[in-house]
Amino acid sequence: MNFNNTISSILRGGWLIDKGWANSQLPLLISLLQGNNVSFVNRTGNENFELPFAIDAAGNRFDYNNLQNATQNSVGVIPITGAITKYNGECGEVGSIQRTSFINAFAKNNNISSIVQILDTPGGESRAAHDYVNAIKNCGKPVLTYVDGMCASLGMWYASASKEVWLANEFCEMGSIGTYCTLADFNEYFAMQGIKLIEVYAPQSSEKNKDYKDAISGDTSSIEDNLKIITEKFIDFVASNRNVTARKNKNEWNKGKMFLAEEAINIGLADNMGSLEKVINRAAFLARKK
Repeated sequence: MNFNNTISSILRGGWLIDKGWANSQLPLLISLLQGNNVSFVNRTGNENFELPFAIDAAGNRFDYNNLQNATQNSVGVIPITGAITKYNGECGEVGSIQRTSFINAFAKNNNISSIVQILDTPGGESRAAHDYVNAIKNCGKPVLTYVDGMCASLGMWYASASKEVWLANEFCEMGSIGTYCTLADFNEYFAMQGIKLIEVYAPQSSEKNKDYKDAISGDTSSIEDNLKIITEKFIDFVASNRNVTARKNKNEWNKGKMFLAEEAINIGLADNMGSLEKVINRAAFLARKK
């Protein structure tokens, strides 16, 4: 199985993700880099519980491949668990491009009145944000967020695009609004393998890969500047899409801190706590009210 796309994203991309979760995946990454066979015990994406579905007022469930039979005023549900990437994962994990198509499909279905996204995620790639959140903002139907566990970093970008944010219980966590990038310096590793890499650039290409080469030499300022731009857009998006309370408490949450449920509600990152059933009913109510 080819993991080149995933490895490239991890080692080079900007990430809006909880550091503790990311560090827990390092043994897996090291095994991949060493060319070892890796076993993914918990696959997601191809399982029915991970794919979108719809629920009607009577509680009947309609799987994604059966949405044509959903009754009028049904609520579309999109589960989002684990780290979020732009492209689908090599083991079937759903990426943001496909999730954007889910939103668009619900938006076009006349029997789907509203949408609930269920989030339990440490965050993900910065490039997985733009199209998905725009689809939420432009779908023309009420979209609510139900946090069942963790809503960190990129998850906050997703949640803030929705009309309301609900938390499953007082132990849910939200926040980590910030960006970082991990770079790997393989020079010593290659030297231990007896390999000397010689890079030759065209005379015109004086700035090609300059940010990476500077960072390996200890100057990360160029990469920091790029991450700063992403983070500013991230913070501005949360502030402009959440409520007055969130804007008032911006200096509380804009530095990357995580918050438990009650504090997240108090500073405006979330609106309330309740069951998934309550949130689905709330989404249907907002659709009828609209």
